[in-house]
Amino acid sequence: MLKEHLGYVADHIRLDRFRAAIAQTINAGDRIADLGCGSGILGLLCLRAGAGRVYGIDSTAMIEMARETFSRAGWAERVTCIRGHSHRVVLPEPVDVVICDHVGYFGFDYGIVHTLQDARRRFLKPGGTLIPARIRLRLGAVESEKCRDKAEGWRAESVPDEFHWLRQHTVNAKHAVELPPKALLGAPAVLGDIDLYTDNPDFFSWTAELRIQRDGIMHGLAGWFECELAEDVWMTNSPLAERPIQRSQAFLPIDEAVPVKTGDSVKARVMARPADHLIAWVVDFPATGRRFSHSTWQGLLLAPEDLMRSRPDRVPRLSREGQARITVLGYCDGKRTAREIEQAVLRDHPNLFPSPEEISRFVARALGQDTE
Repeated sequence: MLKEHLGYVADHIRLDRFRAAIAQTINAGDRIADLGCGSGILGLLCLRAGAGRVYGIDSTAMIEMARETFSRAGWAERVTCIRGHSHRVVLPEPVDVVICDHVGYFGFDYGIVHTLQDARRRFLKPGGTLIPARIRLRLGAVESEKCRDKAEGWRAESVPDEFHWLRQHTVNAKHAVELPPKALLGAPAVLGDIDLYTDNPDFFSWTAELRIQRDGIMHGLAGWFECELAEDVWMTNSPLAERPIQRSQAFLPIDEAVPVKTGDSVKARVMARPADHLIAWVVDFPATGRRFSHSTWQGLLLAPEDLMRSRPDRVPRLSREGQARITVLGYCDGKRTAREIEQAVLRDHPNLFPSPEEISRFVARALGQDTE
């Protein structure tokens, strides 16, 4: 986790872009909600720009890093750190600005669309500001053996034959890649724009026509973003940009490598349910009539019981673990200590799990996850 956030904090181009947007947007005394604040770097930039209070919200232990960093920097009195998912958090006051960098490799694929939609409805003052404001999606045709190797990994010579069937899952997965410009077979197309100030649908569908500008072998599609943080302030992870941020692009494979020629047209359709982290893509080659259809749903390793659980018409019944969790939480009366609860569960429910050690571990996990 620290390694990931070090990358965010050390990306000077990313910070320059956010610093420019903050300078253009924030007024002295503004209230800020920093969603998924991580290390707290964006909140720190807001405070330096004159913000009166920052609400840093993060569901991970990184909130403690943020809390300590703000304290060491002398900003503790103007920051409220909240551990939790922003969709479940209630703020004590509306804010002037909501800021968030949950921009995925393909822009929409890290939850930012519905996270900001919820925050705009519940946190933001009328006329308040979102950073970012808009995400533009780009799509390109790709020739890259490195990308192809990611999709074909389970069929490599070093992998025993018995595991080659798993290739069907990796060819239906989104892969993080770092593309050189030469990997593109032609100029990218604008796939679509997502306006974060409007209510967006749960399901998106975009189409694009890609013109091939050199002979080659097409291995799949690459997606990336151009993100408008404020008016005329953009950040991008484009492989063609002079100053991109340090963020991978998304590679969407096709089932077979397809030879293409200069002047060919490739038609692509990309569909997504961002809240469910699902992406589907269809690629048509009009010159030959070939079509490839993929989705990350097909790439999931799902057991039959997993499929049953996804059906809205099923009648849920508590699992053994669910019943055990209710049992443990039933001892939380605001008086017993964690040790006393553990001892009570061991005494009263010695068969909750096969061993006392596992019962103790389960009690600790349940109390850690579902209590304050």
